[in-house]
Amino acid sequence: MYESMVNYWAVLVSALVFFGIGAIWYGPVFGKAWIKSMGLSEADLEAQKAEENMVMSFGLMFVSSLLMAVATAYLIDYLLYVFPDSGAVKVGLTTAFFVWIGYIFSYLITAPAFEKRPWSYVWINGGYWLVGLAVTGLIVGLWR
Repeated sequence: MYESMVNYWAVLVSALVFFGIGAIWYGPVFGKAWIKSMGLSEADLEAQKAEENMVMSFGLMFVSSLLMAVATAYLIDYLLYVFPDSGAVKVGLTTAFFVWIGYIFSYLITAPAFEKRPWSYVWINGGYWLVGLAVTGLIVGLWR
């Protein structure tokens, strides 16, 4: 009978790393391109920051990262139980890819049609989730 063996330290660390990747991704790496893809100027963004509660915004992002890490960890754990000979790295990365393509990317590709976003928005956000999920898959898969 299957009994979960999720390492919650690995979940916490992967959520923190995922959160950190976002700071780099939407900051120095793709920050300006992302702002442009959102249809905002630097002044618009600064005005938004002044109106928002940044502690709450970043808190919600961390909760989102934690939920993603928990869900991914349980999927990886179960798939390692079902496919024990596949190896943790393979299962972690495969799980991350299919979560990304099936849920994240399939949602993001609707943005150009319904939100009138440019494709750069899809690629910037989709890339962040792909990298973040892959790192989560590696951390959770290896740290058992």
